[in-house]
Amino acid sequence: MSEYRFSLIMKYFHFTNNEEFDEATHPAPKLKKIWEVYQIIVTNFQRTYVPERDVSVDESLMAYKGRLSWIQYIASKRVRFGIKSYMLCESSTGYIWNSVIYTGKGTKFNPRYSGYGMATSSVLTLLEPLLNQGYCVTTDNFYTSPELYEVLLQNKTDAYGTVRPNRRDMPSMFAKKKLKTGEMVAWQKGKMMAMRWRDKKDVCLMSTVHNTSTAMVHTRGGKDVLKPQVVIDYNNTMGGVDRADQAMTFYPAMRKQQKKYYKKIFRHLLEQCLWNAYILHRATGDKPFVHSEFIWKVVERIFVTHQTPSVAVNRPGRRAVDVVNPERLTGRHFMDYIPPTSKKAAPTRMCVVCCSKRDGNGKKVRKETRFHCPDCDVGLCAVPCFKIYHTQDVY
Repeated sequence: MSEYRFSLIMKYFHFTNNEEFDEATHPAPKLKKIWEVYQIIVTNFQRTYVPERDVSVDESLMAYKGRLSWIQYIASKRVRFGIKSYMLCESSTGYIWNSVIYTGKGTKFNPRYSGYGMATSSVLTLLEPLLNQGYCVTTDNFYTSPELYEVLLQNKTDAYGTVRPNRRDMPSMFAKKKLKTGEMVAWQKGKMMAMRWRDKKDVCLMSTVHNTSTAMVHTRGGKDVLKPQVVIDYNNTMGGVDRADQAMTFYPAMRKQQKKYYKKIFRHLLEQCLWNAYILHRATGDKPFVHSEFIWKVVERIFVTHQTPSVAVNRPGRRAVDVVNPERLTGRHFMDYIPPTSKKAAPTRMCVVCCSKRDGNGKKVRKETRFHCPDCDVGLCAVPCFKIYHTQDVY
């Protein structure tokens, strides 16, 4: 399509009927513009894939600097300003299984957990479909608390992660004891363990699956360091959300010029769909593509499935551009006569191969032919242009 047509489509892109909106009954009024599409996509994420045992919960920030009351600032993120989401990802692959978009004070969490704080409610809302199934979730110090881990244990779900030493219900001496490098101190309450370990600085962790066991780790500097097993496992399983965020930044569908927040969220959801589709492709067992090659294959398949025959429009001073069939080098093609029309019994078309060349004076060659490729919908000379067009990348 032309750039003008694409711009018009993006200008009037809409996902909901404003006349049917009722703020009193809508589950997420601030996301009314994108809510139905968002719910459909997240439901498909969950229905399509069953994650492995280890999952992680973390924050994700979608870059956005427009006018919006619930924009967040996170100094540790690369973009710093944007729309925040709580995300649940598979630790090993980064598959995005569930998410909640943060919209400020009225953020929609599961009403079953309304009695808990935001950190606890967000984790339990994300994990709701996976509770009582033996999963193990990794959290950072924003979410970890004795309150959260007790609820998870009651629902047959294990967890571990870093914790802030001043959290409510932590041991009274947890933050006070002085440690030397390599030393650790731990407290136990049922299945829950709270540990402080001194590396270059104090590292505070909680776990429902670990004890104080240690293991030797070979560092990048070539040294062997003795670390608690809970620290090693945390480093291996906490990066699910960061892995997905990093992969999506390489080939973005978002644009800086996008001012409408719901259109930018939609583009971000497209990136998530592509990333999850790539994870599913790698899980098939076939020889996987690299991420960029997979995206190109998706684009080619969309062209093949949904493209319509191009209609030439006469514009002054500009020749119509033909749509190239992505399967012209791989599919089976057969030459045929151009079918007659009501005005011509033997119509002709310009040969795309001949007309792509220039003569000795630098002028474009104009050559017409009676033959064409019905699948590619282009005019081609029988010899040798038909063979050149279907066997060479550049003709």
